[in-house]
Amino acid sequence: MLKYVSYFPELFIFSSIPLMWIVNQYRASKTAKTFYTISKVFLLLSFLFALDYKENSTYIIGMNHNSYVFLYKLLIITFGLLIFFLSCKWFLNKNKSSFSYYSLGMSGIFCLSVLVATSHLLVLSVAYFLLQILLYYMLRLSEDVYEYEDGARRYFIFAFIFSIVLLSGAFTAHQYTQSWEMVDLAKYLKHESDWVFRLIMLGCLILPLLYLMGIAPLHFGLIEYSGISILPVCMYRVILPVIGGYAVLMNMISHIFAQYHAILSTFVSIVSVVSLFLGAICAIKENNLRRMFVYCGLYCMGFILLASVPFNANSFSGSFMFFLTYLIAIYGVYTCMFAFKSNGEYLTEISDINGVFNQKPYVAVILTVFIVSLAGSPPLLGFLGKLQAVDNMIVNQAYVSISLAMIALLLIMNGYFRLVRTMFFEARMKTFDRADKGIYLSLFLNILICISGLLNPTSFMEKLASMLAPLMR
Repeated sequence: MLKYVSYFPELFIFSSIPLMWIVNQYRASKTAKTFYTISKVFLLLSFLFALDYKENSTYIIGMNHNSYVFLYKLLIITFGLLIFFLSCKWFLNKNKSSFSYYSLGMSGIFCLSVLVATSHLLVLSVAYFLLQILLYYMLRLSEDVYEYEDGARRYFIFAFIFSIVLLSGAFTAHQYTQSWEMVDLAKYLKHESDWVFRLIMLGCLILPLLYLMGIAPLHFGLIEYSGISILPVCMYRVILPVIGGYAVLMNMISHIFAQYHAILSTFVSIVSVVSLFLGAICAIKENNLRRMFVYCGLYCMGFILLASVPFNANSFSGSFMFFLTYLIAIYGVYTCMFAFKSNGEYLTEISDINGVFNQKPYVAVILTVFIVSLAGSPPLLGFLGKLQAVDNMIVNQAYVSISLAMIALLLIMNGYFRLVRTMFFEARMKTFDRADKGIYLSLFLNILICISGLLNPTSFMEKLASMLAPLMR
């Protein structure tokens, strides 16, 4: 029995779902904290068993268990725990049942864990489709807050289309290779001269992942989703599916399409540059606080993908380091959003936080720190991530890419300065509610992680880079 411990994390995550249903059905006294507690316990168990990592240990058919999968599972579980912790504050404040949110959220984490670990194209397609269905139903939790129907319908339609595209790619690959395994598809593509089949595979397998990550020009779903979803759902969507999509995309580029790096380099460079400038320009004009940071994320993800070109060991490492610092910073940003509350309502417009520094100086200063980190400015952790990415781009002589990225940075800095000016120098228009102590605790821990990474950056980055070794096999 112990030799199958490798898939215990998924088992614990999945087991929490029927338990929450039973509690919701038969327990009379339940609060928002009840379902958070169940999720927390099972995610912690998943985390502990994921730590019992052994290379090439026994695993179920169609699933991988290596340092790369281990790394992304830990990221998904860790950020899932952190997001659920803050989300509980929202549901307690609203005095609403959190059963739907936590059951859907745990189901989504299960799908993401399978998505990251699987080497089976059919399993990948089914996990992707189920994840999109779950995200759609999470969007429906906005029923009492926003007019979500039209946006939810459009999101479902496009999510369904890209799920069918991915499934079509899996069946086409199976028809040609007589196998669902990614390694068999990679071997077949190595000797296949039919360019139509190659393009079909590239399109069917890559485009759905770009949509999941919200990369331009397929960013529209994520942008609309963030504007009509409640804060816990918005935070969940902006962080967790992006981690899963990025992990699968880099894995596919490295293993399935290794012989097509020249084509992919051009394609990824184009969508990255489009993401950089579209994110920067739209962030300047955006008035909705959440959508503004989604556009900032679009800029950052564009830079991250651009840094992954030309898909070698150094570029993968540099891209991942900036991706990790982005996740830490964007989580900090959304934590601050949980502190922006007036008369029990969470604020959504940039003008709503005019002069917030006068009443909440700590939150305003910490949000500024995370903004500086997102911009990749010294001496923060974001600077180390961007520095390694730029250093690898210089080694690869990608001077045009660096120049375009810096121009886009100058553009998005206008949006960052605008937000800082709003918090520190505009006249306060609202009285802000007292933030929960847990929010300050979360901010403190986030800053602590940033400081610990700065104290020993070389060791920090080397350890993480070593876990990406399976990408180079």
